[in-house]
Amino acid sequence: MKKLIIILIVLVIIGGLVFGGLLFMGCTNIHFHDKAKDGQIKVACVGDSITYGMLVTNVFSNSYPARLSEKLGEEYHVLNFGFSGKTAQDNNKDSYRKTNKYKLSIEYQPDVVVIMLGSNDTKAYNWSTREKFKADYKELISVYLNLESKPRVIIGTPNSGFYVGKKSTGAYNYDIDGEKLAIVTEVVKELAVELDVEIFDTYELTKAHPEWYKLDGIHPNKDGANAMAEVVASVIKK
Repeated sequence: MKKLIIILIVLVIIGGLVFGGLLFMGCTNIHFHDKAKDGQIKVACVGDSITYGMLVTNVFSNSYPARLSEKLGEEYHVLNFGFSGKTAQDNNKDSYRKTNKYKLSIEYQPDVVVIMLGSNDTKAYNWSTREKFKADYKELISVYLNLESKPRVIIGTPNSGFYVGKKSTGAYNYDIDGEKLAIVTEVVKELAVELDVEIFDTYELTKAHPEWYKLDGIHPNKDGANAMAEVVASVIKK
């Protein structure tokens, strides 16, 4: 009996350490959301694993929304609504609109919405057509534009992707398609004009910095996340 108890305790400790490590490195979709103080400008960061901060060391301090919060200061209240693996297109099980994070971002009634989706849409099993991607993304952006809080909506291009290790052709890790990333970037720029919303371009920002992507070629490290936050903060403070 004592041996069984010891084994159970060891398993619990190991499980806790594993879970803690996954949480620390942004490999879960867990968020800790606090409430905005009276008078704070509420900023909702909507997106996929790059927004959530997957593989960013100490995700709760170093994801781009966390760094954005620090750069904007006490006047702003920034919440991370990123959900790994999600898409702007609505014709698959990974649609962002099918997540609880989407519902929570709506309930938040933000003053500013920063949306960055599209990387996961480029996967062969998610991609439909350019027109379908654009129509679905336009509909998603319009939902936020029409919130009761009437927020500023700022949309971002996807980040660039990189090959890591011995791989040098075909899709990047996680089946991200480089050619379609360029198409998504074009569409995002078109939507910014058509919907008259602000835009930031991290596709251009990141393609010159492969050193931010040494782990998997898709998710930036804390330096890349910090650079992204700088770009977003500069747009919000305009």
